Amino acid sequence: MRNVTTTILFCLLLLAGVAAHLFLPDRVYSENEKRTLQQTPAATRETVFSGQFGREMESYLADQFPGRDNWVAAKTIYERLSGKRESGGVYYADDGYLMDIYRSWNGRQTTTNVTSLKALQDAMDKAGIPMLTMLVPTASCVLSDKLPPYAQVAYEQSVLAYAERRRIRLCDVSQTLTEHKDEYIYYKTDHHWTSLGAYYAYAAWMRDRGLTAAPLDEWTKECLSDIFRGTTYNKVNDPLAAYDTIDAYYRGTVHTVNYNRGYYVTDTIYERSWLEGRDQYAVFLNSNQETTVITGPGTGKLLILKDSYANCFAQFTVDDFAETHLIDMRFFRGSVQKYISENGITEVLVLYNIPNFTSDTAVARCNK
Repeated sequence: MRNVTTTILFCLLLLAGVAAHLFLPDRVYSENEKRTLQQTPAATRETVFSGQFGREMESYLADQFPGRDNWVAAKTIYERLSGKRESGGVYYADDGYLMDIYRSWNGRQTTTNVTSLKALQDAMDKAGIPMLTMLVPTASCVLSDKLPPYAQVAYEQSVLAYAERRRIRLCDVSQTLTEHKDEYIYYKTDHHWTSLGAYYAYAAWMRDRGLTAAPLDEWTKECLSDIFRGTTYNKVNDPLAAYDTIDAYYRGTVHTVNYNRGYYVTDTIYERSWLEGRDQYAVFLNSNQETTVITGPGTGKLLILKDSYANCFAQFTVDDFAETHLIDMRFFRGSVQKYISENGITEVLVLYNIPNFTSDTAVARCNK
């Protein structure tokens, strides 16, 4: 009898949701999940018989179900209380960490990306321009002791080992980050490293260049937000999750920052308007832009080929160079080598987190 009652209640809730859906407009974008939601699929002979229509309709009903975010939150609470340690591509780790699950690599794409990187490195060697590559491990690798028992994660060191075999000059920050794993070097609710983690990587990069980073106490630390919940939180919408703190570290506060060849020019690397919304990590260099150029009081011109891990890393480089250039290959359609020549670049750093590097098809264009 109890099972029958549960089934009836579930059906009534489902019918109520469908009925409410008839009177509510479809949502285009989910702020919580940071993705575009499925819209009404088109029914054609091809899509119906191929099964595509059914798959898209299933996604559409799930994405557009009224109160979806609240249902996801309720599901997460139930799973946490029942002892489940993973959901929606996320591990519920110790000390309040939510860690993205990475179980495998795209081997073919990794090979392609490393080959392109080696070609760019060879070209830089011929031009006399120093180049290093920094592939950053994720929290699930560095903070593996916090994972649930028997958690399955991809072995990220294998990517670094492969890159080394292909003679990529790596700035390997794995050991440095591991040495500081008891500090706040990764966000608990986001897939990025914190500014503190980025500083330790910056110090390792300076060391590999034969230089010494200014000690941490010489940088001004400013709390930009203490109510940050990031991309990993958005996958599970866990109302019990901790809030993260976003900190800035700087020595100089005024820089000319030129986004996308003059499309937007400002005087600070911290775009504080993002702190009013959900995507607060975008406070660093105005999220992901095609090209960014920052002037500083140093000498030489640094180019960083990057994903979003470089956005908070760059706050430590901007005073070391006369210009720090950043290119996000996901949006850049030009020739990297031509850009280097035309802009007088004197040093190159490739900076990606490891899962992004192994999956991003845009990296393959870096040697053009």
